[in-house]
Amino acid sequence: MVREVCNVPLIASGGAGAMEHFADAYKQTNVDGALAASVFHKQVINIGELKQYLKQQGIEVRL
Repeated sequence: MVREVCNVPLIASGGAGAMEHFADAYKQTNVDGALAASVFHKQVINIGELKQYLKQQGIEVRL
């Protein structure tokens, strides 16, 4: 719904606590990107491992 009226990149933000949450954000919506902070600062999720996981899920990432 937001995508239909949005002409700029759409970024999902907040609430991710596991790698699966990022994959769900991409698979269930039409976002251009996803962001997070606390899961990385608190070392809950490793950025490199997340990128590998998303790639394995068929989601385009820059490695």
